[in-house]
Amino acid sequence: MAQKYKMTGCAKFFIFLIIAVPLAYIGASYYNNVDPFAKIKEIEIFKTNKDKDSADDNLKNINAPVKNESTLKKELELKDEEIKFLNKKIKKLEELIKQQKEELEKLKKK
Repeated sequence: MAQKYKMTGCAKFFIFLIIAVPLAYIGASYYNNVDPFAKIKEIEIFKTNKDKDSADDNLKNINAPVKNESTLKKELELKDEEIKFLNKKIKKLEELIKQQKEELEKLKKK
């Protein structure tokens, strides 16, 4: 009569890891408000042929003509204005920080 095979501790540990690691990943992803299955689908080896075809189409569209120059110039001007506005806002906030630091130092001296 043949003896039954016994599982070693190492084999039990590997089987536990095969089950526990994906569950831990899914749990941690949900805890961080991330969809774990969407992340897994983004991995290259899990993409279907349909996804690969759409990726190839995106590469083909790189050489497609872009928007005309006038719209690009308008967008560029808008972005420049936005940058100027944000720079002004940064300067105002830096001045406010400087004033508040001065007030804080005055209060510390009292």
